[in-house]
Amino acid sequence: MTMLHNALPFLAQVLLVAVLVTVLFGKFVKNARQRMAVVAVLTVLGMLLPVSGLTFAQWLRSVVGDLSVLTFILFLDILAQRLSDHRLLDSATRNKLLSGVVLAGVVFYPLALGVSEFDAYRLGYDPVLMTAILCLASVFAWMKAYRGLAIILPLPLIAFNLQLLESTNLWDYLLDPIVMIYAVVQCAVYMKSLRTPVKWSRRMKNSSV
Repeated sequence: MTMLHNALPFLAQVLLVAVLVTVLFGKFVKNARQRMAVVAVLTVLGMLLPVSGLTFAQWLRSVVGDLSVLTFILFLDILAQRLSDHRLLDSATRNKLLSGVVLAGVVFYPLALGVSEFDAYRLGYDPVLMTAILCLASVFAWMKAYRGLAIILPLPLIAFNLQLLESTNLWDYLLDPIVMIYAVVQCAVYMKSLRTPVKWSRRMKNSSV
């Protein structure tokens, strides 16, 4: 269990460094194989080279914390699209997932920050209600033919029960500030694109961040 407990945070560090490297430097390398090689080398350096006593990856983790499971999935999708021009998530699944993150974040973060006497974060320590909501949402997504979303929604719950992160709160497996900011930006771009459908169709094909 200790190895599992450390595996996801470590893989998240690798993924975060790889995504940053890909976004910052990948566009300068046109050849797909060369791009993968450059990203791999720079990612390894980011995992090994010290920055003020910590590696670059450890420094990032100290700033942003552990990534949630949903961030992990979305970053994998970004990496796949940037490196191989193939998405792991279809557009419908990705858009529904991002919309759900925004909706959950808009409700969760104000309550967690003390806007109300009700502390939503406490629900994550004994997440019976949250488990029921995730399971029902997964079943509903499956019935509506959003198969990818139906598979993704239980993954944070599985990771929570396996204790793959240091946190013992289910919310930390679902949300983090990075995925919230990313989802808000992507949804804002989507809403703006509704006014320019031609440009949006091109953007959805080519963009991921």
